[in-house]
Amino acid sequence: MRLTRNNLSIACLILAFIGLLDATYLTILHYKNAFPPCTVTSGCETVLTSQYSIILGVPISLLGSLFYLLVMFFALAVFLDKRKVFAHGLFLTALSGLFVSAVLFFVQFFEIKSFCQYCLLSELISLAIFIACSLLYSKFLRT
Repeated sequence: MRLTRNNLSIACLILAFIGLLDATYLTILHYKNAFPPCTVTSGCETVLTSQYSIILGVPISLLGSLFYLLVMFFALAVFLDKRKVFAHGLFLTALSGLFVSAVLFFVQFFEIKSFCQYCLLSELISLAIFIACSLLYSKFLRT
């Protein structure tokens, strides 16, 4: 498969949709005061109830859902419109998501000393989105 602008835009859309499902699932459970089953790691409840799981009363997972929706918006705009401004927005959104994901990973590792498999999945998806968006952005820079 060639790494065309369209293919990379679609990859960003698919990855963001999977991330949206993950983040939305965690958000729903947060508001239900429930915890997801933790089958791969053993620290889901520890991570999801830590002081780091909420910012100003808003669960991190809800912010993650908004991040994935924004990625989907920009990826769809790039796919349909091809304007450089949308590619800039997509790249900056992906970069910010990568930064936040790295911070959250290190918080799990160094502060909480537990891992949530759903959080790790989201962090991995953010990394994959950044890679796909970087490749897409480089194609816009060459034109």
